[in-house]
Amino acid sequence: MAQHQNGKTEEALETLSGAFRLDPRNPQAHYQRATIFMALDQPQAALEELEMVRSAAPKEASVHFNMGKVYKRLGHPEKAMRCFLTALDLDPKDNNLIKAAMDRLDEPDVEEEVSVF
Repeated sequence: MAQHQNGKTEEALETLSGAFRLDPRNPQAHYQRATIFMALDQPQAALEELEMVRSAAPKEASVHFNMGKVYKRLGHPEKAMRCFLTALDLDPKDNNLIKAAMDRLDEPDVEEEVSVF
């Protein structure tokens, strides 16, 4: 992620890909790749990475929340709402953040990176 922050995005993706040689299902590496893909405005690639994370950690609310943000950017508000509701069920203590995202579903998408909430 330091490489990405320093403008070395391709190197960051390559470094994270190297983590898969050690553990092909490394959820943290997939999550970080999703973050980079969203910064590059590649939401479909980000969604693919997040789906891998979700299969490894299905009860992680932040994954569902970020998938909702990706679906919103892809123009799928129904799927986004479903993801937000799942995140809310999994982690009700973050309800203000999740409900705010749900309230903004009809608003034009602003460029947001996938992030931990």
